[in-house]
Amino acid sequence: MNNKYFFFCLIISFSTYAQQITSKPIEKEELKNFIDNKAKVLKALKFNDKNGVNFFTITLKEERKYDLVSRTLLVQHRIEKNKGDYALLRQVVDYEKECPFDNELDLIDKSLIISDLDKNNLAEISFMYKIGCRSDVSPIDIKLMVIENGNKAAIRGMTSITGINEPKVKTPDLAFKKLPKPIQEQANKIWAKFEHEF
Repeated sequence: MNNKYFFFCLIISFSTYAQQITSKPIEKEELKNFIDNKAKVLKALKFNDKNGVNFFTITLKEERKYDLVSRTLLVQHRIEKNKGDYALLRQVVDYEKECPFDNELDLIDKSLIISDLDKNNLAEISFMYKIGCRSDVSPIDIKLMVIENGNKAAIRGMTSITGINEPKVKTPDLAFKKLPKPIQEQANKIWAKFEHEF
């Protein structure tokens, strides 16, 4: 292998790795401060950036009434101001109510990435989830969120179904269009990886 090419790949690989922020699970005792005990915990992570210690949680709450299923997805990003004193930087709430079929509101698990691509020492938290009520193999709504220091940007659209020839639906909002290019590029890669179903 050409030595220059090898070192170029090594530098790119190291740069990408260095821009990811290491997280760890929130301890159970700490988690009690944030979580409704009736909700299912999908993600509960803590990490450090310029704001200090960050706490990021995603929960899913399901309620049934007769044959109807309602779900609530709650995303919260907090920082610890002092020991045991937390400030909520951003909250995202979404609903799929009274679904008589399959309630699909859920986090796309492996879509979550915590990074600092703009190198401002403030984490970007990127993730996707799907939302809808369906009874067949048809496209469903999906959303990608990027949260940074209390700010939110989003792409909204629909899944693509293998074998169904329909135009792709993908609409970034104005806040997303204003994000630094590296953050947009990462988000678009996440979208491309998880937009397909079946």
